[in-house]
Amino acid sequence: MGTFERIRKISPYALIAFAVIFVAFMVASDADISNIIRQSQDIRTAEIARINGEKILYKDFEERVREQIEQQRNQNPEQPLDIDETQVRKSLWTEIFEETLLKQEASKIGITVTDDEILDVLLDNPPDYLRKPFTDSAGNFQRQTYLEIITNPDIIYRRLPNTVPQEEKRRIVEQFKKDLINIEKFLRKEKLMNGIRTFVSIASSFVSPSYAVEKYIYENSVADARVIFFDIKDVPDEKVNVSDEEIKRYYEENKQFFPDKPKRKLKYVIFKIQPSQQDSQNTFKNVNKFYTELEKLTDIEERSKLFQRKFSEHNGEISEFKLAKDLPPQLAPYITTIPVGQVVGPIQTNDGTYFIRLEEIRKGENEVVKASHILVEFGNNKDSALKVAKDLLKRAKAGEDFATLAKKYSQDKGSAVNGGDLGYFGKGMMVKPFEDACYNAKVGEIVGPVESQFGYHIIWVQDKKSEEYKYSFIKFIPQVSRNTERIINRNAKMLKEKVKDGIPFDSAAKEFNVQVRTTDFFERTKPVLGSNYLTSLAFDGKVGDVIEPFELKNQGIIVAQIVDERKGGFVPLEDLKERIKFTLMKRKKLDILEKKAKEAYKKIKPLGSLVNVRQFDSTLNYQELLDIKNNGFIPGIGQDWAFTSKVFMLPLNTISEPFRGERGYYIIEVFRKVQPDETSIKNDSRKTLQTIVTNWRQSAYLMWFNKIKDNADFKDYRSKYYREY
Repeated sequence: MGTFERIRKISPYALIAFAVIFVAFMVASDADISNIIRQSQDIRTAEIARINGEKILYKDFEERVREQIEQQRNQNPEQPLDIDETQVRKSLWTEIFEETLLKQEASKIGITVTDDEILDVLLDNPPDYLRKPFTDSAGNFQRQTYLEIITNPDIIYRRLPNTVPQEEKRRIVEQFKKDLINIEKFLRKEKLMNGIRTFVSIASSFVSPSYAVEKYIYENSVADARVIFFDIKDVPDEKVNVSDEEIKRYYEENKQFFPDKPKRKLKYVIFKIQPSQQDSQNTFKNVNKFYTELEKLTDIEERSKLFQRKFSEHNGEISEFKLAKDLPPQLAPYITTIPVGQVVGPIQTNDGTYFIRLEEIRKGENEVVKASHILVEFGNNKDSALKVAKDLLKRAKAGEDFATLAKKYSQDKGSAVNGGDLGYFGKGMMVKPFEDACYNAKVGEIVGPVESQFGYHIIWVQDKKSEEYKYSFIKFIPQVSRNTERIINRNAKMLKEKVKDGIPFDSAAKEFNVQVRTTDFFERTKPVLGSNYLTSLAFDGKVGDVIEPFELKNQGIIVAQIVDERKGGFVPLEDLKERIKFTLMKRKKLDILEKKAKEAYKKIKPLGSLVNVRQFDSTLNYQELLDIKNNGFIPGIGQDWAFTSKVFMLPLNTISEPFRGERGYYIIEVFRKVQPDETSIKNDSRKTLQTIVTNWRQSAYLMWFNKIKDNADFKDYRSKYYREY
């Protein structure tokens, strides 16, 4: 047996500790095998896609899914992970798609990764993530131990403690074998990608030394210029007219620059899956029943027994110990004031109706404070603000209602609406002067004015606690009943049938009191309403078809009709009309400015310099621009590459002829230009060349691969097997 084949049958020691590094595609799938059965397909040959003719089989995809779920769960077996199936499936598919394209391109180029190359990494040149588990505290790599364990699985078995059951030892060894195979795949893919990246980067990154010199010069040059600017914004829209015929002619001459892919458009409604009025009434009945029974009992123990029965019936929950500041704000006033064992409710909050029972109180180490405040900001006169604050302090201490004063005068709008109430807070949660004042004051005391960076504070300390609270609660919120779900699904199907029978979509939707919306045109590769499945169904049908209702994640049951399509080719004129009109209006405005600029030039040229232009004609937009760089930006004007490029082409102290830019017309006189000398150019342009090559190599691979993806012949059949992907 060859060395490589031998290695494939074993696994290194301690790979579990770093398996996550190698497996970046751990997902769960909602594959529907019944779909395959209904379609009379053989599960062994069922395809979920074709990429440039290469089949991606359902069974292979599912196998990778299962492997990755297993590996992810093995990393933390004591805490089962809640996997977002939709998101991880997208990640997995992206990896498979790109991996397949890379292998195909590597085959065309002739790039291969041999077994010997993988062996070289595993045995002779392991990367850091493989070396780390075999490196001691002094930083020494235990090569011999590493090689023994890599090449002999019996050592792994024997080195496990005797306390580990034999069955568990065998499981660990088998898992090691799987991990090593995954590492081999990872290394092979990594080497393949590096090979392609190097090939593409080198092939695409030749840069002329003369280009590097030019780039160095303009990046390190500055100029000062006098400019007369004829701004396109000064020409009103009503001064130019663009006819439909001109727009059409421009479109026909330039439509090749506006390619368009096949697209579809949907009209749709969404039946939200939410509690019905009956569901809400049922919840209210349950709350009222509990409350009625509770009110009949005055003994704490009897109320607690009733709560316990209801706790099981309504899936109650129990909290961990919490400081007062960490309690839900709407429940805290009850939890912190009732005796242990007491039951209170109903408590109406934003997220439901609560009944709570205090389970236990224990002394904590950290004290928290409950306070309200009135803030007086400094404004323009700090002394005046202090006077106002002192007056408010006096009124509060005299007995005026603190909450009323806070609502009327506090400039902390967030707390003012609550009468200045800040709830409970601990140390480090407030600015230091405010915190110190609160902790130094006695409960019930009103102190101030306390100065902070925000202004003057009048503070009422209402409570101090170091206790931690543990409580149980039952929360009532209206739930969607099965009957409500049946009604929602029935209505969605009825709407679909009405539209199929010829009733206009809008009219049919009106009967069910649901809002009709229309999507923009979308491509096959883009998820519509966040769903690739919906996109696929839209392209599988024809205009007029109604898509079978299904649940759109986190939105509801969707009913959609395909209402329009584009075959591809060029973006239609109707979509480009306003854009073309803007372009043509801009051209015509520049033509108007050209005439104005030429007339001004005739008068200005005899002056010899633009210095005295203001005395000559004060209506002209004259500016002196300093430290101009050839970066497309005009100080005080904006972006215009044509202008900055022109500045560095003009001779010094010469009035240029009117020059057409993107933002208008310019008459330019360059009076200072600083460029690098020959020595700097010779020495530093080499660095510029290296930087250009490095940057280009980094982007060349990405541009190349994006083009490969765009041009791929991709047949996507996933919607036959998955609702979300």
